[in-house]
Amino acid sequence: MIMKKIFLFVIFILILSPLYSQKVKFEWDFKLNRNFTIDKYTKQTVIKNGKVIRDRMVKDYVVLIPVEKKNDFSHLKGRYYSYSKDFSKNSVFQLEATFDLDFLMSRRGKYEIPKDKIMFSIRDIPLFPKEAIAPGDMWEDKGIEILEYKPAITLEFKVNYQFVGYEKKFNKKLAKIVFSYIWNHVKEHRHPDIPYKFIGSSFSALWYDVDAHLPVYTENLYDLGMIYKNGDVIQYKGDLTGYYNLKRTVQERKSVKNDIYKKLKESDSRLNVRKKDDNVIIDIDDIYFKFDKDQLTDTAKEKLCNIGKVLAKYKNCRILSKGHTDNIGTQKYNQDLSERRAKSVIKFLKEKEYIDPDQSSYKGVGEREPVAGNITKEGRRKNRRVEIIITPE
Repeated sequence: MIMKKIFLFVIFILILSPLYSQKVKFEWDFKLNRNFTIDKYTKQTVIKNGKVIRDRMVKDYVVLIPVEKKNDFSHLKGRYYSYSKDFSKNSVFQLEATFDLDFLMSRRGKYEIPKDKIMFSIRDIPLFPKEAIAPGDMWEDKGIEILEYKPAITLEFKVNYQFVGYEKKFNKKLAKIVFSYIWNHVKEHRHPDIPYKFIGSSFSALWYDVDAHLPVYTENLYDLGMIYKNGDVIQYKGDLTGYYNLKRTVQERKSVKNDIYKKLKESDSRLNVRKKDDNVIIDIDDIYFKFDKDQLTDTAKEKLCNIGKVLAKYKNCRILSKGHTDNIGTQKYNQDLSERRAKSVIKFLKEKEYIDPDQSSYKGVGEREPVAGNITKEGRRKNRRVEIIITPE
């Protein structure tokens, strides 16, 4: 009986062995005209000379649209978004920066970016091997990090990789890669406000969908330090989780955009809603806030509830609340008021659970983007507004 069990166990192992030891050709296989997003969240601590000066959640969101495939490369266009928030209970993400993307990327993950563009500070990581590999196989390649100082500083370093095997995650068997690198660089220069020494380490894991030929999920722990000539030491410590997703096609996004627009108009015929590019935009004007304040009026809350009930039906949409003012008062005051009003709108929708807090954010632009002249009372009224910008993914 014991021999029979051992025999059956051996047969079972032999059956599974090809499944878990088969070679894999890792590559980035983008789908033409279908959005691919990278959504990374980092619990980041910044330390200066041993004292914590910042503790926050940082979100990096990248939308990539493959527009052409040629030989080994995909031509990718899209947009990069950077957000942050503190760790308080009711905090919401603030949009801090955006810029357009237009570059080439090989199936292995090698970037080709114009020399006058920064775009991604970290490049060629991960870089997959040229050949198919089996669990246990290791390789090494070069990674690059470009630090956005003036002038920019480029760090090159060796990255060590290993295909450790398969792991069940998100109810699917995924291939797992681990990789790490060390900073140990000295860059001599004459700029006192730019660090000259860079030290630290980064350890990552990436889970890859063998069927889709694309990554699914990543984790990263880093501890990176920069030393200045005056003796100051700035240390960045981070704990990152990231998600890779295929999104809707161009036609699917257009259909969702039109549907959201229609449903919003049906919910309130007085609603000022319009379509622009890939977005649906709602204008909330000044009369829905208490005078010179960021508190919403009861009428505003009722209107936002109608809007929220529509938005709650649509997943995979980014929501941005964007605040504007007229030019009365100082630029600093107007910037602050625009941020507070934009934030109050997104917080209300979040607290009512109409929107996904990870997909929503706010931004204030003060008086910098008027839609009318500020000379007349009517023009100033039009400029005092909050836009709710809805972008189907």
